[in-house]
Amino acid sequence: MGPVHKPRVRPRGVLEAWLERLRRREQRLVRASAEAPLLLLSYPRGGRAVAEEIETACARTFPRLNPEIRVPYEGVFERLPTLVVVLLRPRNLCDCLGHHHPRGTESRLTRRLAADLGSPVGEIDLAYEAIRRWEPQPLAAMAVGDLGSRLPDLHFQAALLAVWLHELEHLAFARSAEHETRTRSNWFYTCAMAQLVAEESGAAYGMAASLPPRP
Repeated sequence: MGPVHKPRVRPRGVLEAWLERLRRREQRLVRASAEAPLLLLSYPRGGRAVAEEIETACARTFPRLNPEIRVPYEGVFERLPTLVVVLLRPRNLCDCLGHHHPRGTESRLTRRLAADLGSPVGEIDLAYEAIRRWEPQPLAAMAVGDLGSRLPDLHFQAALLAVWLHELEHLAFARSAEHETRTRSNWFYTCAMAQLVAEESGAAYGMAASLPPRP
């Protein structure tokens, strides 16, 4: 899932990529819900706080969202392997928020797991700092009440889930159209934010769109 502008490689991004290769990576196993695959978060050493934020989003925030928000992705989960590796990076060189990795392009970690388990293992990546700064809707223009510093936290939770589901859908449906997948994930973000803001402050957050078609 990427930006609308032309990707541009920055020297800082190249340096960060090399530094990440030099660091040891750590892993954390997460169960998002009974229907979703197991997630193996793989993150740079020292990134425990970010891994915990992502675990909170997938294992706590997502399951408590209203069923009508989650139901369009039931068909996605059914088509995924039992285990999906999620490579976490601060940002991607191409400026994309995340990618799905088609069969044959996975990391050495994922290939080794698939060989050891004797079954397919999926893989995606998420650029968590880029997601944190992503603004699918102008937050300042929304009626969100007196949330103060909590608004960025709620945005990050909803945005992480939207990008996570976006890449999982592409992983499950290799030929899915980008426009339809993006429309569905943007809809999810709007609905998730509406629920999270309402639970936090009772304020309204924009207008949720009608339920999109299932993938």
